[in-house]
Amino acid sequence: MEKYILRENVLSDNTLLLANKNELFKGHYVAILKEYTYSTPWSDDETIKRFKKRETLFRYLNKYYPEIEIYN
Repeated sequence: MEKYILRENVLSDNTLLLANKNELFKGHYVAILKEYTYSTPWSDDETIKRFKKRETLFRYLNKYYPEIEIYN
């Protein structure tokens, strides 16, 4: 499993968990993306997105995180 920090926020970081080749996460997911949005000065709201196809993941990353390049 590889872990990437996509964006650093004040309280928590948006992270991408990417499964190794020929491996999957529980539920047959190739990647799990944890995004945090500002809620209050003491907490953030967590949103978890799961991807079953690498093409869908890379399309999402190109749209919302164009500065990130992941070669896997």
